[in-house]
Amino acid sequence: MTGAYESDMGVWAPDAAELYRYRRLLDADDVLVMANITPEFASPLGSRSVAQRARSAVTSSLIDVLLIAGPMAGAEPDLAAVREAKEAVGERVPVLMNTGARADNIGRFVEVADGVIVGSGLKVDGQTWNPVDPARVGAFMAAVRESRSAS
Repeated sequence: MTGAYESDMGVWAPDAAELYRYRRLLDADDVLVMANITPEFASPLGSRSVAQRARSAVTSSLIDVLLIAGPMAGAEPDLAAVREAKEAVGERVPVLMNTGARADNIGRFVEVADGVIVGSGLKVDGQTWNPVDPARVGAFMAAVRESRSAS
């Protein structure tokens, strides 16, 4: 919702105003806006830091939840980027890990992020389009519980 990006699908230029007009048209003002500031399958154009994009997204684009993604679905983000975004916005809005959450890395990320969005890490063979694997879900939740009890 802030900045411009080059991607596999061409140049992205998010338009926060258009999103909010559409949300109002749908009478969905109570629906939170969650937005990547490090989008998967894309790179930011320009030189603003993650912290600058985070503050901008919250201040000028009125984002409710910041998402920090890795370079593609299933790839973990840079932990330093999650930390930088969280330090930039503090408790103003939640910062979530948006890609790459797995049982083997969740402990590191929940120490910094307010939460995670998890998909392919819970799927058979870790593949996005596969069905959910109950064993992976169990291992993931065990790792989450372990990291919480260690805190």
